[in-house]
Amino acid sequence: MKRRDLWLLAAGALSAGPGVAMAQSTATIDQSGTGLSAAVAQGQHPGQSVTIEQIGSAGGVDVAQDAPHAAVDITLTGDALRADIVQQGDALAAVTLAMEGSDGTVGVRQSGAPGGSNIASIWQSGQANSALVTQQADAGAANHIGLLQDGIGNIAMLTQTGAGNALDVTQQGNDNLAAIDQIGTGLILQILQEGGASIGITQTGSR
Repeated sequence: MKRRDLWLLAAGALSAGPGVAMAQSTATIDQSGTGLSAAVAQGQHPGQSVTIEQIGSAGGVDVAQDAPHAAVDITLTGDALRADIVQQGDALAAVTLAMEGSDGTVGVRQSGAPGGSNIASIWQSGQANSALVTQQADAGAANHIGLLQDGIGNIAMLTQTGAGNALDVTQQGNDNLAAIDQIGTGLILQILQEGGASIGITQTGSR
């Protein structure tokens, strides 16, 4: 699945949510392999959904969410892949995650205020890649984070706080490191790393 497909899935889940008043929360888990685990906890907010597909061995998924119409869609294919998703607060939130390979880890933390929204789309392929994505939404336009990791030993730590911010990071090759923090309104940043690169950026303000 290409990254653009992930963006469309996440944005679609988010936009579809509020149209269903007081919808029942749902969870679907499909596993094929050995030593797989998945745990889902959903709170009292309406219309929450979780879809998990795991194929492989020794993988684990934990999802905890309590946010209005929060949506999580996870596909893991490979060995020792782990995902930990937490969505809470009063902002709308959506995560679409696809992982393939081995020994990869992804953590997502999303929260925010009423009238805000967060979208995270992550595609990870290879071995021993790791990512931590954190978004805190203020009221206003949605925050978006898109991450593509393809290689070995890539690390991404991505944080956004505010409204209408967009961060797009691509890591290809091996041993890239990105630590990015955006705080404000309407900030946009695109990063491409192609092997052995290291970057740290903090961007604040509005545009």
